[in-house]
Amino acid sequence: MRFKFTLFLLALNVITFGLILSLNKKTEQANSQSGGLSAMIGREVIEADRIELNGKGLDTPRILEYDGSSWKITAPMQWSANYFAINRMLNQLQFLEEEASFSIAEIKQTGQTLADYGLDEPQLHLTISHKDESIELSVGTATEIGNNFYLLGPSKKDIFVVNSQVIESLLVDLGDLRNREIFNIPVFEIDALSLQIRAPEAVGNTDFRVRVARTNNGWIFEAPLTAEADATQVANTINTLTAAKVIEFKEQEASDPILQGLENPTMRVTLHGNKRQQTLLIGNKVPTTKDEKTSTYFARIEDNPTVFTVAAAPFDKLREAEEGLRERSFMSFAPAALTSIDLSEGDLQIRLQKLETGSWQVIESNAETGIQPRHADPEIIAKLIDDLKNLRASSFAVDSPTPTDLDRLGFNTPRRSIKLSLGDEQSTLQLAHPESENEKLYARSDKAEYIYTVDRRSTLQTIPLNAAYYRKRTLETLPEAAKIKSIQLENLSTGEIIFSHTLKDEDLIWLKALSDTPEVQQQAILTLLDAIRQFKVKTYLIDGYQDAYSLDSETTRPWLYRLSAEILLPGDETDRSDTRSYVFAKRFSGTVQVGASSLHNVIFEIPQITLDALYTLTDDMQPPPEASNQPIPEEQSITPVPEPAPTGAVVPTAAP
Repeated sequence: MRFKFTLFLLALNVITFGLILSLNKKTEQANSQSGGLSAMIGREVIEADRIELNGKGLDTPRILEYDGSSWKITAPMQWSANYFAINRMLNQLQFLEEEASFSIAEIKQTGQTLADYGLDEPQLHLTISHKDESIELSVGTATEIGNNFYLLGPSKKDIFVVNSQVIESLLVDLGDLRNREIFNIPVFEIDALSLQIRAPEAVGNTDFRVRVARTNNGWIFEAPLTAEADATQVANTINTLTAAKVIEFKEQEASDPILQGLENPTMRVTLHGNKRQQTLLIGNKVPTTKDEKTSTYFARIEDNPTVFTVAAAPFDKLREAEEGLRERSFMSFAPAALTSIDLSEGDLQIRLQKLETGSWQVIESNAETGIQPRHADPEIIAKLIDDLKNLRASSFAVDSPTPTDLDRLGFNTPRRSIKLSLGDEQSTLQLAHPESENEKLYARSDKAEYIYTVDRRSTLQTIPLNAAYYRKRTLETLPEAAKIKSIQLENLSTGEIIFSHTLKDEDLIWLKALSDTPEVQQQAILTLLDAIRQFKVKTYLIDGYQDAYSLDSETTRPWLYRLSAEILLPGDETDRSDTRSYVFAKRFSGTVQVGASSLHNVIFEIPQITLDALYTLTDDMQPPPEASNQPIPEEQSITPVPEPAPTGAVVPTAAP
């Protein structure tokens, strides 16, 4: 009994579900009929995975297929479809609204046929499919009034009057329906770039191959050599390739693979993505007229017969990819980890050493002077480290040098040897050139086997073998409590005191003591006071004091001026008096003037601010009267020279 009851319930459920399904279908049919044309085809358009277009309004039939992620044209060619054109087409169909409608039965009653509406041989026949289901629409002629067309509905029982915009979206030109993008792998997904370039016939049949691949730290070359790639250049190249567009599609019937060079392409460009890749074949250049400025190549995607043209410039640049994409910065070190820098050439050695305080000192060592430590200038050291860190190759000379190559390029007697000490590690850079080479400079690091070419002039200038260059530019800084009691500037050749000022007890500051001095001279003296408190030099010239500055073995410049100051230094009970004195030669130009200090035993160039202050106080050139608003004197008339007398004539003389 229980079993029979179970069978009864099961049968009842089947009948119930059947009734529900039948009612749903009737409801959908009712909604479609009541909702108009958009309700009839809306669901099919949304779910469509295939669209077929043919008819008198099209040159060739078209088939569009959806692969789950994008639409593609499969006939009359194989190519990705323009997203915006397809989206516009689907939107127009999905929300299609009729202006009016009437049944075929009604037109038959008036003696009309489908031919009267252009629907016997339609301008456009549209089939929208989803899996095994499909609907068909036919577009006839335009209405006599209004910008509309006749459309035969999917049931083939009703004719609808629809807006022409729908028809325009379906009759879009094939060129606008095709996507002009070539590569569709997203940039972030690309993890390798491969090039295969056909070698010229004169070189041989071996193709030249380049491959760069992404790593955790950037990009590296995997072929034709193992080397670091320039991440920025690789990224720019990939961006350029993914942004490349089709210039013109070529009709397949008119394509000649041999003439276009695509049977044996000159270049193969492959972008590798996540378990997929795309290869672009580059053929011959497209013949151009003299009026055409843009050069293009024939091209096609591998495994796709569609031929098109692309701009030549990005692909011409790829022919230099081995050098163009290579990393040119070859000095890799952590500046903060540096403990010393050793510079040398032959017997001359300069050591820059970092102290425990964080400051640097420069130590020069040669056969004549021995070891001489000096304070190094922090700005100069920072610039040197930055220049070394950013040293870049202008080209790549030799990738796998032999001992013969090293000797040929001058590395047996390098022009510079730079050894960087970073804790327990060391790195050495050598700069060299052959004796007969006057332009190029080669660089080699012990961290790589390659030999690079670097800019000769700028590189040697940034790494001078002159210990004085690295010395601290501040010659002396007075204690903060020190007080300048007096200052004087004298002309050593004439004994003239150019100025002499003493800070009186009632004068707390020098500005008050110089209140009676003209403003221009006052500012110059204040500048010299600042210079004495912290004396800076522009460049060190000679490590030793001399009674005159020697330009060469035969020419000297005497010291013309002496700047001296009395300094009061704080003591235990009373202030201690001391003197600072600097001598200067006559300035060489508007930017060069040499000075010296016997106390510090050095000759140097002074900075521009000190030079200008001295010039203001020592210049004896009289300014023109208009500079001080003085009247300009009248010009004296010049007695004209008498005209020469004719030959043989007697020239009268003026009466006494």
